[in-house]
Amino acid sequence: MNAWLFVHTEEIPEAIKPYRDFQKEKKVENDFTGAVFEGKFYGPGDFKQLETMPSRAEIYAKILGALQSPAIGLVGTLQAPARDVVMVLKAYVQKLEDESGGQ
Repeated sequence: MNAWLFVHTEEIPEAIKPYRDFQKEKKVENDFTGAVFEGKFYGPGDFKQLETMPSRAEIYAKILGALQSPAIGLVGTLQAPARDVVMVLKAYVQKLEDESGGQ
């Protein structure tokens, strides 16, 4: 049995998933023998590469996470001295309260 699957999107894994579900449901044994994506031919061995490709949203999330991580670290570093001063002042106030409460 031959089948052609035309995908008009760049989200290849999401486009292939319904066919894979159909294969499992109907116990169809045929598999893809190749694919052409962005002008490049992918044979049966290379096809897994297309199926496991991250989606555009996943790639954007990884890039944003990588870009955001240094900024978060910098903010934490800049806030640390102020936080330390506040903790010292709280400890000093607590000490004064303990001393005045004991008299």
